[in-house]
Amino acid sequence: MQINLKHMGPESCWNVIVNMHTDYHTNLKQFGYTYNQFVPNDKRIHEFMEIEKPTPPQVKQYRDVFINDIYNENNLKKHDDPITNIVIPKMQAAIEEKIKPLVEKWGLKLPQQLDIVCAYGRGGSYFPGTTPIILFRASDHSGIGLYSMFMHELVHLIIEEPIIQKYNVPQDLKERIVDLICFETIGRPVQEWCKNSFANAYITPTAIKNDLAGAVKKMMADYTAYTAIKQNNLNR
Repeated sequence: MQINLKHMGPESCWNVIVNMHTDYHTNLKQFGYTYNQFVPNDKRIHEFMEIEKPTPPQVKQYRDVFINDIYNENNLKKHDDPITNIVIPKMQAAIEEKIKPLVEKWGLKLPQQLDIVCAYGRGGSYFPGTTPIILFRASDHSGIGLYSMFMHELVHLIIEEPIIQKYNVPQDLKERIVDLICFETIGRPVQEWCKNSFANAYITPTAIKNDLAGAVKKMMADYTAYTAIKQNNLNR
């Protein structure tokens, strides 16, 4: 797999912030996420994120602040050397030795090319496409744990369309599935917030090694039945 390192321009970075604003208020907030990790560490951008339904003039106001006062490409290049010289080679080795054999067993394919694109904030996200993207929010990141973070996002990319979307897996279960795969393959510690998960009984080491799609299909059938019963009990 060819892995490329790129940096977002100011308008693209702003579009990421706007999209995250929408995703935060429509989806992520209900799962306990905060917006801090996804945007620049600047009180003016935090003000924008707090406004649930900003008006077009407000969006323009904060966009101008970001473009003129905050964006600096050098902020996005802080970790270029370790990413290029250490992280990417380590990823390529792990993909070949640990991820590729699993993907072949799952009946899936690895992308031929992957772009790591640096933007503002802290942490990572993933975007499927012709060339899948790991969005690295570089500006406030310590540089620690980049390899495991990128591998986590890569697993998201691999299973998102053929498994997660196919079986309509919700956010919390999706994160737990990826955590368990990464723990089994690269020893990445799991996230505490989704540790006690409905997925635990289904996404076992055996399922990961042999039939991930089958395990997820069974999990979602049982989860749908469970949530229906729970809702009926609440409605009584």
